[in-house]
Amino acid sequence: MGGSSLSRWGWLLLALVLPAQGFAADFRVSRGAIRLVDETYVLDAHIEYTFSETALEALGNGVPLTLDVHVQIQRDDAWLWEQRPLDRHLRFMIRYLSLAQLYQVVNIDTGSQQNFVTREAAIIALGELLSVPLVERSALQAGENYVTKVKAVLDIEALPLPLRPLAYLSPSWNLSSPWRKWPLQP
Repeated sequence: MGGSSLSRWGWLLLALVLPAQGFAADFRVSRGAIRLVDETYVLDAHIEYTFSETALEALGNGVPLTLDVHVQIQRDDAWLWEQRPLDRHLRFMIRYLSLAQLYQVVNIDTGSQQNFVTREAAIIALGELLSVPLVERSALQAGENYVTKVKAVLDIEALPLPLRPLAYLSPSWNLSSPWRKWPLQP
């Protein structure tokens, strides 16, 4: 392993071993709503992503961060083994394009991309979910009470392979929100 390779990855290895300082990293689904549009329930939600200093430093050095937004719809009093009308993962990525000096937010499912001059603007846009189609009205039983649940997680498996083992051991990379729930009555 050459000296240039060590210096390139040295900052990241050191950051993974040392605890993050300065602020608490936290993800939070701060608001959300389900509405009916043309016989399809759609989700509007806002997720506040507060990344650790380690994750932000990695992002600034070209490591893309992938976020997994898990969305479920189930009957309010469903049994654990009962099939859910919806159990879906929405995947997004934020990356820094150093040559263009832009941050890019990518919806991995649709391929759509947005570019931002500042990291803060990109992180805010990353958390805005608008009119995400979830389930057809006909898939839900009338008169039943349902609950919609949303949770956001940083996907460690999407990190470059050399970073994964240390990321699993470091609290700086273990970033997720608690489940946020909303009632849904068809």
